Amino acid sequence: MPLKVWDGSAWQVQAQIKVWNGSSWVALNDINNAKTARVWNGSSWVQFHPGVQLQEFGAVPGEVELFAFGLDFASAFAEVELILDANGTAKYRYSTNSTPTTDFLSYSWLLTGANSDYYAYMDAPAGDAYTSGSATGTALQLNTTRSWILGASQAGSGSDSKSNSSTLRIRTASGVDIVTIPVLMSADATVF
Repeated sequence: MPLKVWDGSAWQVQAQIKVWNGSSWVALNDINNAKTARVWNGSSWVQFHPGVQLQEFGAVPGEVELFAFGLDFASAFAEVELILDANGTAKYRYSTNSTPTTDFLSYSWLLTGANSDYYAYMDAPAGDAYTSGSATGTALQLNTTRSWILGASQAGSGSDSKSNSSTLRIRTASGVDIVTIPVLMSADATVF
């Protein structure tokens, strides 16, 4: 369960908690939940905060890097997608004209609590706009599946390339970031 504190009128999910590690106060909301708060449930220690995670993927630690390359003789397409499902599953996907939709990575973004306790916020991207999917620059409650898609397509000889960078945040209802991760996407479609 997420940690909630009564603010005088409602129970609010707490985004930031720090614990003493023996030499300094450290945050519990690192990428991949390197540090977590746990409570004894009578038979084992279970995590209670933070209730969410965002996992890194790609060559650079602490980032999500998604890339797809489509190549063909007549027409080509390539697409990458980041999904936060309402069922609590995150998926990093790609597809091309020769490869059906395939997961790079699938994991549970929701560790404890209800999906309605959390909001996704994707910063407006630098570079190309997302081809389709959820809005950017606004908080989106995660009781509905959210996704961001970047695609490229080319008909006839030549190539089409799209790329962008942004930051994905999972927040509380009050707008406080719980976890964040930089996201880099690129899609290239080439016809030769």
